[in-house]
Amino acid sequence: MERDKIRRDVTIKDVAKRAGVAISTVSRVLNGLDKVSEKTEKKVREAVAELGYVQNALAVSMVTGQTKTILMVVPDFTNDFNGSVIQGAEEYLKARGYTMLISSTRNFEEEDFENLYRRFSRLADGILVVQGSPDQMDYTRWEKPLVLVDAYRPQGDYHTIEIDNERGMFLLTEELIQNGHRRIGLIGGIPGESASGRRVAGYLAAMEQYHIQVDERLMALGSHFEETGSRAMAAFLSLPEGARPTGIVAVNNLTCVGCMKVLSERGMRAGREISLAAFDDHLLARYFVPGVTVIERPTIEMGREGARVLLMLLSGEEPGEKRLIMGSRLIRRESVVKR
Repeated sequence: MERDKIRRDVTIKDVAKRAGVAISTVSRVLNGLDKVSEKTEKKVREAVAELGYVQNALAVSMVTGQTKTILMVVPDFTNDFNGSVIQGAEEYLKARGYTMLISSTRNFEEEDFENLYRRFSRLADGILVVQGSPDQMDYTRWEKPLVLVDAYRPQGDYHTIEIDNERGMFLLTEELIQNGHRRIGLIGGIPGESASGRRVAGYLAAMEQYHIQVDERLMALGSHFEETGSRAMAAFLSLPEGARPTGIVAVNNLTCVGCMKVLSERGMRAGREISLAAFDDHLLARYFVPGVTVIERPTIEMGREGARVLLMLLSGEEPGEKRLIMGSRLIRRESVVKR
């Protein structure tokens, strides 16, 4: 039996020979380095298709100076919000020929961020960052285009994709107030110039506007994780009956889950023994009985917008205003009841 012939890999030289042009012309067409005639470009692309030529990504990056890779950094992988932002960014980048590397830093510890810099700074053309809370990282050392998602940077040093966090938390707190609640607990959030700090400010602004005294025992500040919600809810329920909050606003979906966990373990329900409202919609908020009143954000769209702005920066275009503030809305469910 005659052996099958092993077909060698097609090279750029083969494409040039088939198209009847110089190797440098093929390179210019494939890498978009400068214009060639429409007729020549057509010949090159037909030759590529006929021969099944596949570009070597490393070789292309050496020619163009670009890796077509974006690094995305998130605080953690447990938060539905981060997953939705990743989905939106990846969809946008993939459609434009980019690959995305994803890493987490558990709320942006300095050591984790330093490790990321050492490992990925040369691999990525640009960086998308979903900010942690608190976030005091020095991004200048990356020396690459960088866009921040879910960030609050009033100094305008980076392009940011955000919503009006203060307004959102104001609406949640107001929802409880308008249902007759006066002892309202806040779970999560760290004051300061950050998205998290804006939510704390929104809670305080609503209490002030309605002339309600803030009881510091009912402000359980902290990072945006489930354990923060669990600890705070347990602490609130252990207060004497007259000192307990009748309603709670949770700073994000994970702290909300922590609250729901404690209530469930104790045979209690949101909207019965205590009212509950939270930032960010999520599966448990939608399908738990009763459903939880939330502020809904356009999470997937925030990822897409972050990727869009970053690619504009990479191409040398000016995206416009540094702060892109997207909309949000209050969704009322049965977890908030009248007093």
